[in-house]
Amino acid sequence: MEGRDFLNLAIKLQNAEDEAEHRTAVSRAYYAAFNHVKSFLYKCKIKLPKAAKAHVKAYQYLFNSGLDEAEDLAEILDNLRNYRNDADYELISPKYQHNKKNCHLVCFQAEQFFNRFDKVDSIILEKGIWEYKKRTNN
Repeated sequence: MEGRDFLNLAIKLQNAEDEAEHRTAVSRAYYAAFNHVKSFLYKCKIKLPKAAKAHVKAYQYLFNSGLDEAEDLAEILDNLRNYRNDADYELISPKYQHNKKNCHLVCFQAEQFFNRFDKVDSIILEKGIWEYKKRTNN
């Protein structure tokens, strides 16, 4: 199983008429991107902490790697997480409308995340992340 498998499910669900399916698609789109980063870090021999700290750490590693493109990817990942948090936790007063249009937008952003992440030089990204880890003792 790979993170991209969650994106494939999100794309299937984005055309649904049901709000619960839209919210699920948004959640899966975020987890697709998050798990893609997590797999990359694992290959670099970097383990993320458990629970919510893992999400923050994934963002920090990308954002502080010294690569402009990775900084942009960190921001996209963070935006996807905000959408996911709203979809999963804000049932009564959500910030976003969980309709087909917004669901398509989130899925598109996740697809763009994958396309851009896969074009980043993985050796330079790994080096930047390790340098950040050493600087911060993280």
